[in-house]
Amino acid sequence: MSVGRNIKNICARLGINGRELAQLSKIPPTTIYSILSDKADPTASTLKKIIITLGVSADMVLFDDDEQTKNTDVKTLAREIERFEGAEREQAKEMMKALIIHHKSKELMRNN
Repeated sequence: MSVGRNIKNICARLGINGRELAQLSKIPPTTIYSILSDKADPTASTLKKIIITLGVSADMVLFDDDEQTKNTDVKTLAREIERFEGAEREQAKEMMKALIIHHKSKELMRNN
């Protein structure tokens, strides 16, 4: 896959479109659309802005899925949660803890 395709897939997972990516990253929409349609490769500075905006690592943008490690969607969510502040961050942590406890209790029930 291409860098543009990888960015497009990450945006889809995060639920944002090209216009929103342009606004959030402060990159001209024409530049974003050229990258997403594989008509142009991003410059290093543009790529950095996109990576920071999406809250992903460079390897997620530069390498294909089969070249990456598993669970990149979970890592993407974790990176986004790291950007939360205050009560939102605490709420996200509590929700994750509750899901982990729920999962562990299901495992215990299965094993007994």
